[in-house]
Amino acid sequence: MMKGSWLYLAVFALAYLGLASLAYGMERHHKQLTRTHGSSVLAALKRVTPVAAWGWLIAALYLAISLEGAGPGSVLWLGNLTAAAMMLALLLTYAPGLARRLAMVSLPLIVLGMLVAYWA
Repeated sequence: MMKGSWLYLAVFALAYLGLASLAYGMERHHKQLTRTHGSSVLAALKRVTPVAAWGWLIAALYLAISLEGAGPGSVLWLGNLTAAAMMLALLLTYAPGLARRLAMVSLPLIVLGMLVAYWA
């Protein structure tokens, strides 16, 4: 893969991780993703996960703009955001366990993409 391809994959992974983090902070999706009903944990997560999720989404926007410039980068970000939202919505409906595993895999994938792009 070329250097840019890894960075485009990192933009998508950041968008997916941000949206999955937002879903994880919501009670209904938290139950889907963890199969538990821990209200004390959920109360703390409702305050923390939106901040982290918006951080991931802003990082995806920053990376997209740094790759393509302001105009095309924002379009790239919105396209990746749309694709990640559709993927997450379908996975939460039909395979919530896979949605959780992909969210866990996306962070190492982001780091790998950054490292490969840096050294390529």
